[in-house]
Amino acid sequence: MTTDRVPPRRDLGLDAARGLAIVAMVIAHAHPWFVAPGPLNRLVGEINDLASPLFALVMGVSAGLVARDIVARHQERWPTIAHFAVRAVLLIVIGELLVKFDTWIAVVLQPLGLTALVGAFVMFLRPRHLIPLAVLTWLLALANTLPGTEPDNADWHAPWHWLHVYVLSDSHYRLTGLLPLFLLGVVVGRVGHTHRHTLHLTLAVGVAAAIGWLAGKALHLSTDPGRWVDSTHDLALCAIVFAVVCMAAGAPAAVGKVSRVALRPAALIGTVALSAYALQFVLLKVLVQHPPSWLPFGWQPAVVFVGACLLLSWLWARTIGKGPLEWATSELSGRSLVRRRQTAT
Repeated sequence: MTTDRVPPRRDLGLDAARGLAIVAMVIAHAHPWFVAPGPLNRLVGEINDLASPLFALVMGVSAGLVARDIVARHQERWPTIAHFAVRAVLLIVIGELLVKFDTWIAVVLQPLGLTALVGAFVMFLRPRHLIPLAVLTWLLALANTLPGTEPDNADWHAPWHWLHVYVLSDSHYRLTGLLPLFLLGVVVGRVGHTHRHTLHLTLAVGVAAAIGWLAGKALHLSTDPGRWVDSTHDLALCAIVFAVVCMAAGAPAAVGKVSRVALRPAALIGTVALSAYALQFVLLKVLVQHPPSWLPFGWQPAVVFVGACLLLSWLWARTIGKGPLEWATSELSGRSLVRRRQTAT
């Protein structure tokens, strides 16, 4: 006799953190439409800096949770590794397609996909091995002096230069910058991201990184991409925000009830984050190249862009469910086959 597999419950804290990452990215991508005053400009800068590190951390936590479940059930690991690896390649392909929209958005999916591809083969390592690996990759990232030295555009089509850019030298997003955060996320997922002790330690890592960032600023250290100030800033932002969001999602009594209600819109958007990310390019292409006559270049199209992207994503998640790109990557990477095989065993 067989029974239908119960669909896995969504994790509010994890979905909300992913949703906040995409919200941060959408807001940051609207910034070129207008010149913000000093304080607002700094706030948008912080929001922009939060997005990709938080994405990498959340991806790592998700991988860690899956690995934890597989290990606990004593199930075969290679089907899951293959699924994650194929999905990572699909992220890279989608990123390359989005580049063809030729917008002002620096596409993050290629380095995120490379990060997830490497992560697929280490996600089953024990936490005591993952922790030193995460520290080592972070130190190696600090030693990388290549960010901001991308090859000329004419060289981008050569495979070696493509890897050079997205692994080492891109001034926005690089595997060397994202992999340590992904590995930190895997550790958090493997030990249990809802445990209060784990969240306190994650928060402590973020606070320590913030202190390191402030010290680097005070000592006038280099603020170039990938250097101490930039790296500690990214680590501080994503670790603190992730810990606070997950604490709020798991808070007890009345406080928890209010915080969970507040997090649900972001969590819904987080369930369709990949589709929402791609939607930005379509909206941006229309609003920049074919703007309505009643929408002059300035803050108004920025508001329309942010509002439309987030509202459409929220409505899709609430009324339809899984996003189109989420469905496509899930099917093409064989997720349903992996689940059926796990259920059978």
